[in-house]
Amino acid sequence: MKALIEKYFEGETSLEEEARLRDYFNSGEGVAEDLREFQPLFQHFSTERDRGLSDDFDEALFQKMDLPDTKVVRMNTRPRHLLRIAAVGAVLVGAMFFLQKNNSTHAQQASIDWSKYEIKDEKIAYEETVKALKLLSNKLNKGTKRAGEEMKELEKVGKYFN
Repeated sequence: MKALIEKYFEGETSLEEEARLRDYFNSGEGVAEDLREFQPLFQHFSTERDRGLSDDFDEALFQKMDLPDTKVVRMNTRPRHLLRIAAVGAVLVGAMFFLQKNNSTHAQQASIDWSKYEIKDEKIAYEETVKALKLLSNKLNKGTKRAGEEMKELEKVGKYFN
């Protein structure tokens, strides 16, 4: 029975095996001592399966819905409008701060004198250019390798969708 219970909790039992487990735990006296902790669970399943709605459920529900002294409650729509106005205001304030930051960074970039950083010697300029191109090549190769790995993963997943 222990193996069958483990199989049940892993979701691998057949309907016949589940019926055997229900019968075993609902029998009452024949349950082993170490398995008694599962007995309330299976008893709960049995009692809940047998429960249902009464025959007059629909009538009682409709009677409660048709109460003559019900009050009509109107929703106040002003807070919705205020929330919309507040949201628009928040977006405008955020846009204003964003645009101010962009303008200040452009002003800072314009004030930098790049001519003092310019390399005058052709040999040094060539070496720096080669270094920059090697760095760019390494980064692109890493990106290409990563993209290839991701494509292999997508192909594995794609097998399930075709």
